Amino acid sequence: MLDILVIDNLAQLKCVSDPFRIKLLELLSEGEKTGQQLADELHIPRAKIHYHLRELEKYRIIEMVKTEQKHSIIQKFYAPTAKQLLPSPDLLKFGAEETKKELATFKLQLNQEDFNDFKKDMKKFVKKSSKKSGSASYEVTILPSTEL
Repeated sequence: MLDILVIDNLAQLKCVSDPFRIKLLELLSEGEKTGQQLADELHIPRAKIHYHLRELEKYRIIEMVKTEQKHSIIQKFYAPTAKQLLPSPDLLKFGAEETKKELATFKLQLNQEDFNDFKKDMKKFVKKSSKKSGSASYEVTILPSTEL
């Protein structure tokens, strides 16, 4: 599970802005649960729960963490992908921009030695690039993952 999931598009923001889905996320943060367990806890039809679980999973707000077979039924257990959701500061910027900037996200899994080398190379690259005059600027944020 990640510490922070940055919401970087309006579809994700819309998905988590529903009060019922927030309630589902609160319940899932207590521990992994199935749709049936959530339906029993909230006293509502399982179909309604599964609709909202699919939407949250589609936008990577939750993930299926395991399956278990109980009799002839396969139970799917869900959990949030992160402990905290945080909207990107750029998501709700207002005002004219010259051009729409393309965002790129890369997920790397590095051991400690490779991570130290990566940081050194990144510092060299930033130092080298800052000497050049250019109109583009980029922001690099490195967040540690607890999924390793």
